[in-house]
Amino acid sequence: MNDQDTQRAVEILNRIMEHELAGVVRSTHYSLMVYGYNRIPIVSWLKDNANESLAHAHKAGELVTLLGGHPSLKSGTLLETEKHEIGAIS
Repeated sequence: MNDQDTQRAVEILNRIMEHELAGVVRSTHYSLMVYGYNRIPIVSWLKDNANESLAHAHKAGELVTLLGGHPSLKSGTLLETEKHEIGAIS
């Protein structure tokens, strides 16, 4: 792989890492917002999603390092709608 291809791969992997890290934050946030009857399996599912996203971010970061790049400290975009009820989602 030439230097230009390596740099492009590092950029793509860093973007993947950033999006996966945003997924960790988002899933964790949602797991904290769930309440009511039968919340435990939903919270567990959201926590599992956060852990899976973290594992993906870690793999992407390892590949960045393997290619001689610097893993990003950024996170993907997080949108807070302040709408937390199912009926409020459009």
